[in-house]
Amino acid sequence: MSYAIDIFLVDDHPIVRNGLKALVERLGNYKVTAEYDNGEELINDYPFAASPDLIIMDLAMPIMDGTETVIALKQKGSKIPVLILTLETDERTIINLFRLGIRGYLPKSSTADVLRKAISDVMSTGYYHNEMLAKALLSPDDVVLDERQQVLNQVSQRERDFLKLVCDENEPTYEQIANIMEVSRRTVDGYRESLFTKFNIRSKTGLVLFAIKYGIVKHI
Repeated sequence: MSYAIDIFLVDDHPIVRNGLKALVERLGNYKVTAEYDNGEELINDYPFAASPDLIIMDLAMPIMDGTETVIALKQKGSKIPVLILTLETDERTIINLFRLGIRGYLPKSSTADVLRKAISDVMSTGYYHNEMLAKALLSPDDVVLDERQQVLNQVSQRERDFLKLVCDENEPTYEQIANIMEVSRRTVDGYRESLFTKFNIRSKTGLVLFAIKYGIVKHI
């Protein structure tokens, strides 16, 4: 029998949590080994007697919400990947969560198949995003490079500079990025579209995840 992946659930609605537990355990070799009503309960239990492989956490909770909990886990040095469930899908919220170190997020309207893919992607590749990046490993060379290096070989220095500004916590607009880089807005749009095309990215959120995943920027 293969090793079961242990998962903690954090959600303040017991009925929702019970349903999610039943669903998760039907999706694969997954076992929900602990449940919490809110982030404070989870943090009070840290360090865990038996750490999970993954934490699935609601974003909107009383006492300590998902964002506060992710920050607290980070401050305690936790490396456990976190997958966020949320009704909110606005770009600023999602980008901030990725900056804080989450490994993926799912709208609560997602199907079981999407949840299965999200868990699988986080456990196998480290990240999940609903526009998850194509691997786009285009190098014809016979030399075998790791995925990160093959990807970075396709990103120009100016595109890296652009990505760092896109990820800046001050959230500059594309117009402001153009001013900082001392280029035209059309040039900045060109950097963006080039990255979109090469790596199957479709949004600013995708750009931020791409930059974090491949180490162009670090988590805050």
